[in-house]
Order: sequence, then C-alpha cells, then structure tokens
Amino acid sequence: MRKITILFLNVIFVNLLFSNSFKLHLLFTNNIHGAIHEVPARFINPEFSPILAGGAGAFTYASKLRKEAKLKEDFVMLTDAGNIFQGSQLGTYDGGANIIKWMNWMAYDALVPGVRDFDQGVNNLSQLAFEADFPFIASNLEGVDGIEDYKIINANGVKIGLIGLITPFISEGLLPEYYQGVAVSDIMKTLGTQIEKIRSEVDLIFVLSHLGIPYDREDEYHDFIKDIEQGVERPIRNAIELAHFTDEVDVIITGGVSKGYDTPWVDPTNHTIVLQNYGNLTGIGHLVLHIDNQNKVIENYSFPTERGMMVNLFTDDIWPDKVIQDSIKNWIDALPSLEKSDYSKQIADIGEVDCGSNIQSKYSFLDIPALGKESTLDIMTWNMERFPLKGDSTMQAVAEIIADLDVDIIGVQEVIKIGDFAKMMSWLPQYDFILSKHSSFLEQAIIFKKNMFTVLGQDEPFAMDDYFFAGRPPLVVDFLYHCGSLKQKICIVNMHLKCCGDGLYRRQQSMKQLHGFLSKKMNIGDKNIVVIGDWNDEIQDSGIYQSFRSFINDKENFLFVTEKIVNDPKQQSYPTWPSFLDHIMISSGYFDIYEELGVIRSVNIDEWIGGWSQYESLISDHRPILLSLPLEK
Repeated sequence: MRKITILFLNVIFVNLLFSNSFKLHLLFTNNIHGAIHEVPARFINPEFSPILAGGAGAFTYASKLRKEAKLKEDFVMLTDAGNIFQGSQLGTYDGGANIIKWMNWMAYDALVPGVRDFDQGVNNLSQLAFEADFPFIASNLEGVDGIEDYKIINANGVKIGLIGLITPFISEGLLPEYYQGVAVSDIMKTLGTQIEKIRSEVDLIFVLSHLGIPYDREDEYHDFIKDIEQGVERPIRNAIELAHFTDEVDVIITGGVSKGYDTPWVDPTNHTIVLQNYGNLTGIGHLVLHIDNQNKVIENYSFPTERGMMVNLFTDDIWPDKVIQDSIKNWIDALPSLEKSDYSKQIADIGEVDCGSNIQSKYSFLDIPALGKESTLDIMTWNMERFPLKGDSTMQAVAEIIADLDVDIIGVQEVIKIGDFAKMMSWLPQYDFILSKHSSFLEQAIIFKKNMFTVLGQDEPFAMDDYFFAGRPPLVVDFLYHCGSLKQKICIVNMHLKCCGDGLYRRQQSMKQLHGFLSKKMNIGDKNIVVIGDWNDEIQDSGIYQSFRSFINDKENFLFVTEKIVNDPKQQSYPTWPSFLDHIMISSGYFDIYEELGVIRSVNIDEWIGGWSQYESLISDHRPILLSLPLEK
C-alpha cells in the first residue's frame, strides 16, 4: 500500500513538472466550390483588392503548421465538409478530378460529400472517392460506392472517431438524375448506431457533417428552441440542431453553408463545439484544441489569431507554394471558352424541324391567355422569387401559366429548390431547361421549347471571379433556333445582378465586364444576342447612379427594348416599390426586326389570378417581361 501511495505522489509531482496535454490543430474547409485558384479579395476592397492565395496558399499554411506541430509533438487534422467542385469551371470541367488531386497534395484526413458533389451524378462521385487518398465518409448515405461510415484517427495516442453525416435534404438541391438509387437515412438513428459501434474503440467522438450552420445562428437557434417548447416535430435541419440533440459528440465540423464564423458555436446544454469555415477557400478554418493526453479529454480551445479561427489566405501573409501554384495555373489555362466555339458541324447535322405548337395545356385552373404567337419569337424574363414560394401550390400555378402563355424561351431567376424546379418541368413535356452550374445561390434557368431550339453551348463567364455578379455569374447559352428550313444561331444571356447595399458599384463593374465579353462575341460574328434578367436597377437613372452606362453608351451595338415601357405605371416589373428592374436588351442583329414589328410588354399575371396580393404571396414579387420578335417559324 505504501508503495502505491508513493507512486501516486510521484505521478502528481511528475504531472506538475511535465504537462500531459498537447495541441490538436483542427484545419477545416467547406464549400470550396472549385475555387482553389488565386483571385482578388474584392470583399475587402473592390478597387484595390489583396490577392487570395487559394489552394497554393492553403498548402503553404498546412505544410508549415504540420512541421511546427511535429517539432512540438502536437497533431494536425484536416477535413472538408463538402461541395468541393461545383461553382467554377476549374471544378466542373473535369467533374472535380483536379480538385481531388489538390486535396491529395494537401493530405486531407477525410471528407463528407456535399449536395453539390452529386452535380455530375453518382458514378462521378464514386470515381472521386476512388481517386482520393483519404476516405469519403457519410454513414447515413446509401447507394454510392466508395463511401465509408467513419474514420478512426490516432492523435498522439488519443483515438478520435470521426463519423460522417450528410443532410437528408439532398433532393432539394439536385436534379433527380444526379442521385438515382441514393437514399439518406435518419440522422439521429444513424449517429446513435455509429457511436455504439465505435464507442469502445475511441476516446473522443467528432462528427464531420454536411449540415451547415445557418446565417444568423443565434436567431435560428432561438427559433429552434421555441419550436421545441411548442412541441413542433421536424427533422434536423442543421448542425446546431444536431449538437442540441446529442450529448456524446465532442466536436461537429460542418459545411453546406458558405457563411463562416470566427468563433465556434458551443451548445448551451451539451457543450458540443460546432465549426464552419467561409466558402470558396477565401481562408482556412483553424481551431486549436488542448487535449489532456492522460484523461483523453478536451481541456479547452484557443485561436491561432486575434480574429479567431478564420485564417484569410492573403498572399501578403501566406506565400503560395510555387509548384501547386503552377499546377493550378496550368489547369486554368487548359479550360475551354465559349467565345471561340465552332458549331458548324452541329448545325449542319440538324435537318428541317416541325416547330408548330401542337401540345395543348392540360391545366384549366387559371384563365391565362396565350401570348406566344406562331409568327413571333417570344422571349420572356421572370424572377420567380425564391422558387417555389408555396411549394406544390406555386409549382402547379407556374406550370399552368407557362403552358398557357405558350412563349418560346423563359429566363428564370431565383430558383432555390432545384429538385422542385425539375419536378415542375416534368409537367411541361414540350419544354426543356438549362440550369446555371456555378451560381452560389438563387440559381438561374433558361426554359425553352424542345422542338424549336437545340443547345449548342453553355458558359458562365466570370464564374472564376464573380464578386461583381454577387456570386451569380451570367448564364450564357448559344442556341440554334430552327423552324422548318430556317436555322439561326441565337445567344441568350440570363442574369441576376446585385441588389441593395453596395449593389450600385457592383452592378456598374459587372456591366463593364459583360460588355467586354459580349463585344468579343459580336466581333467574331455573333450579332444575335438577347440579354434578359433581373437587372436590379432602372435604365432611367442618370449620372453616377446609372448602372448600365457601358451598354447605354454603345447604341451602335445594344438596345434596351424595355425603354419603351419603363415609365408606364401599369407595366412596372416590381410593383411593390413601383419600379422597373427586369429588362431585356438586344444586340444589333435584331435591331431592324424589332424596330419594324417587335413588341415589348409586361405580363401582368396578377390581373388574371385574383390580384397582386394573390400573385405576390403565391409566385413572386416581380412581373415577367416579354419580348416578341417577328421571325419566320
């Protein structure tokens, strides 16, 4: 007994002299969206922007930290919480293969797939998992080869069980064909099963989740607790809700939302730590956990900078690794451009087409007149305000309106739920659609008649640097319009410009960029261009308040056809604050036919479905605008 007591006293004495704790450096990324290239940090200063070092800078930071940690006998763990490649041509061109190469160079420890990582289908996601030198983990995801449930990481003798979880709402953010055969099981049941499976093997339990911390996390948490108190039952929607319902998880690293936080969210009840980085690799998340190596517990945490756990990757502070930098630059240089595309063979292979409108609308709930005519090419722009505002009710109403109007092309802005949009389009067999690939949120779409248009090419210029376009680069689609023996190439540009706050400056700069891009297209012979969308400003503004000066001053090449109706109080596109924000602009190839017999008008759907209040609550706060051009069909 005396020996044991002496030994015990010796252990206390040794512990006083030598700490049994070490630092576990958590490095974390999420919502990279293919943005591993160097780009100006315009959110800091749009005119004199510091440069973000991108993937090459992240490599420098992680490599240096690992070297320092090894000398100090600390440990570094690097994870990603999904949405790695959708969002830029660099990511989407090869389905994310180069992004995985970079992540292998970074020596990631694990990744949980994000919703947009399905964007090129299940097989592509499985291929990415196969190419990765680290595991893809998502224990509640079924139907995807190469996905594991968890990973056990030995951090200086402390074993960490890292369990992967993905949001159950993947169908909202994807086209149905991208997740065929995939199922997502209940989060809490799956988490409980995985914890029970590994509990005896590990000391700490972490969750790597694609659930996200919402914007305004304190307000969202307050509303969440209020729902619980009122007995509202619903599935877990985000990571702070998950943290509230589990007392066995020490840390949740999450993504799915591009909003980063300088400090962790710590659940008031369970004290679970929740982390989320900013999107687009503007920085890298870094939290230091102090681990008691003897008792295998987290003692506390600290930050690497005074700001907190968000480390901006400015080249002024973190020099990009030259080898990684050159590799990324070479990938970018190899990307194709729509500006120089040759479609002659595609066009030659298309024969005569019957472009008659033979399909009758199967809906009869609303009394909507047909505005599309056999003698005109009818192009409409329509901001559908966070589609679908009222779920199925909105989808059914919009489907009937589209079928009844019978126009040829519709540019849509503000698609929130891609799955619901695809479902609605399945009710309109005479139409097909194209979605933007690189928008950060509020997707754009172009709906078109199948028998009149063939897609030749799609581009989203400025996706690699889309700050001035508010994360929504213009959707540029080259179509072949064909009717009988007539064939005509037409370019449709659909966009949704920045509103509010610093919107004026960003609109002005985005229009300079777009004018340069379209001028290049016109210089190589593309004269038939129609630009549609929610421009978020009025063309009547003057002086320094004019957003569209680049196009207004170029009267030889561009014309706002909406100028004829912007002062008509009955045709305001945004009646709530009477203003005209939704415009259509044509290039010189259509000047003559427009001046001869072209028609521009607002489409006052509210007058046909029971008034503005009904329209605004069910569909949108914007009216559509319609251009009709007299083309042979």
